[in-house]
Amino acid sequence: MNWWEQIIRFFYQRSLNAKLQSTTDTSKIINLKDAKTVGIMYNSTQPDNDIIITKFAEHLRAAGKTVEILGYINDTKTERKVDITVFNKKSLTWCGVPTDEKALAFAEKNFDLLLACFIGENLPLEYLSCISKARWRVGAYYPGKTNCYDMMVNVGDRQEVQYFLDQASDFLNKINYDTATA
Repeated sequence: MNWWEQIIRFFYQRSLNAKLQSTTDTSKIINLKDAKTVGIMYNSTQPDNDIIITKFAEHLRAAGKTVEILGYINDTKTERKVDITVFNKKSLTWCGVPTDEKALAFAEKNFDLLLACFIGENLPLEYLSCISKARWRVGAYYPGKTNCYDMMVNVGDRQEVQYFLDQASDFLNKINYDTATA
C-alpha cells in the first residue's frame, strides 16, 4: 500500500470510528426462517452478481420475506439499474465514505438480517455494514474486518457470490435458539 492509500485509509477509519461512537449495538441472533426483513448489499460492478442477487431475493420473497437490495458500482457513470437501488463512486467522499442518501437510508433500516454479499475488501459497503442498524449482519470473512459483521462465512478460495450465498444460507438455516429469548 503506497503512502496515499495509507492516508485515505487513515481518514476512512477515522470517519468510521466517529460514526460508530454515536451508534449502539443492536445485534441479536436470528436464523433465515425467522427473519421477516432482509437487506442485501452487494458489488454490482460485475453484471453476473445482479442476476445472482436478484434470483436469491426472489427466492426469499417467495418465502414471504420483505427484501431490499443495495448495489455498489465502482464507476462514476452508472447511476441506476432496473429494480435495484445503486450508488457509485460519485457519491463517496475522497476517502471512500458513502454520502448517497439512498445508501445511508438503507443502513438506517432495522432489517432482521443484513447479507453483505461481496467477497474481498469493499470500503463503501463495509462502512454501511458497520453502521447498519440491522439485527444480525452476515458477511464473508476478510482479515481485519470482524467489526463489520456479527457472523462471518469463510469462503476460502471460492471468490464467488453464489458460493457465499449458499454457505451463508446453510449456516443461517442451522441456527437454533430459544425464540422466547431471541
